[in-house]
Amino acid sequence: MRQLFHYLGNASLPYRTIMAQHADFVVNSITVPKNHIVIAEQTHSSHVHICQKADNGAGFDNHAQITACDAMVTNLTNQFLMIRTADCTPVLFYDKTTEAIGAVHSGREGTRKNIVRELIKTMQAQYQSNPSKIEVWIGAGICKKHYQVSSSLWTEFAHSCQQDNIVLDESDAPFIDIQNVILQQLLQSGIKLENTRQNHICTYESEAFFSFRRDGTHNRQINLIGLIDG
Repeated sequence: MRQLFHYLGNASLPYRTIMAQHADFVVNSITVPKNHIVIAEQTHSSHVHICQKADNGAGFDNHAQITACDAMVTNLTNQFLMIRTADCTPVLFYDKTTEAIGAVHSGREGTRKNIVRELIKTMQAQYQSNPSKIEVWIGAGICKKHYQVSSSLWTEFAHSCQQDNIVLDESDAPFIDIQNVILQQLLQSGIKLENTRQNHICTYESEAFFSFRRDGTHNRQINLIGLIDG
């Protein structure tokens, strides 16, 4: 019997520390082996990678990260998908019926490109997942109040949202509510509201999280999901 493990992190377990130690580490009493983690390069793409056993350890030692990728899916046991964030929003997915999981790094560009929709489509095609059965966790990210962009970027973002029938409040310009857009994208893709759990903490406002906009930090909180032997 496999059990779901998922973790939406904060600054208490920094990515830089993990990489400096280059060793297995413990999260919520679970040992996460470095040779079973898969790390995406995170290039603000809409590319979804279907993980294979050979991907285990990607990002550690001489095993390169999964290139040009911001989302991953798997149904393999003891494979942990890692997403790193410091204002962008992590989104984790679990289909209990087909025992498939996914992880997404959704910043402004990934959100504009509707990367969560692409991951859901991949889960449907690869594992025959029914979106209405998928559980979703939306992690902490920067809030609208602290996410001001240029007028040209706001217009570009709004245009992409309009093409996907995502509703934006034009009075918000030039501020973007990333988490609200992600939630709308999930619902339009068939995810049920009752199957979503959302962390509304703003990474910019909370010192418990790394925030690039606040501090210019190159550190990140880690976010993990995996299926482990019960």
